[in-house]
Amino acid sequence: MMLVVNIEVWPWGREERKYKIGEITAGNISNGRIATYEVRVQCDGYEPEGVPAIDEEFLLRDHDRGAGSLALIRDALLVAVPLPDGAAGGSDAGSGSAGPDL
Repeated sequence: MMLVVNIEVWPWGREERKYKIGEITAGNISNGRIATYEVRVQCDGYEPEGVPAIDEEFLLRDHDRGAGSLALIRDALLVAVPLPDGAAGGSDAGSGSAGPDL
């Protein structure tokens, strides 16, 4: 299996203005439910959002194929993308709290 994910920016949410800033590729190089993937994460960076340039190639071992494609993308990004300074490693996404202003 080969997974290819394009990373695009859509200024003002407009598809006609989109441009590609990176790509994630992951190729399965072992058989079985628990697999090893050869991964490349490449990103030109995007300064307006503070996204750094990345060009990493590595082996992602012991990935459970049953977890699906999104888990593979998540695991690849956890290896390739450095956490910002002062980050605790957590995320507010999906916390269930809408905040006081909403």
